[in-house]
Amino acid sequence: MIKRPDTELAHLAWCILVAIKIARREGKALTALQTHMFIMQWLSNAQKRKVFPKLLAPDILWLLDQGKRYGPAARLFSKVEYIWLASSGELSSQSVLFRFTCMIDTLRTMGWQDYLLSDAEWQSGWKSGASTPAVYTQKNSLHNSFTESGKLVKPLEIRLTGDSDGIYPLLEQCRLTVGQLPVSHGFVTLVLKPDAEK
Repeated sequence: MIKRPDTELAHLAWCILVAIKIARREGKALTALQTHMFIMQWLSNAQKRKVFPKLLAPDILWLLDQGKRYGPAARLFSKVEYIWLASSGELSSQSVLFRFTCMIDTLRTMGWQDYLLSDAEWQSGWKSGASTPAVYTQKNSLHNSFTESGKLVKPLEIRLTGDSDGIYPLLEQCRLTVGQLPVSHGFVTLVLKPDAEK
């Protein structure tokens, strides 16, 4: 059973997740497309009926806009799940890979580009443009740095272009530990570090 959250945003996400779980038990919202359509309808109804406090209106409108703009590619279920985990304090209990993926997904919604590079592209320092907000990860390093369960077993370098100031609060929110290397070839380079053993 999911514990009822304390914050308003966590409560919104919790309500959506519970509604989806009930719909799935009833044989609805079983596919990604059905889940997307269910969330869109649910949000639309919540907005029309003014079920939630006014302070959540921008969040509801943002989710609706994402759903209309990108369709099922908006991955609304993942966004709602991330909102729940981040605002309820449950995110820190997830694997580093899950939290890293949440960070990348959030950056995408903020207009960032995400590139997985081959070894040759990584070595040559390929980038889409110096001012383009983008995150670059070496594909082989990504696969070799994580276990099947999502545990980070060795440091993972990621490169950033564009204005990277906004990424630091996001890293903190996703409970990711990073170090920073000196700026080189127009990249800000961060090193994602394994969680300290508890």
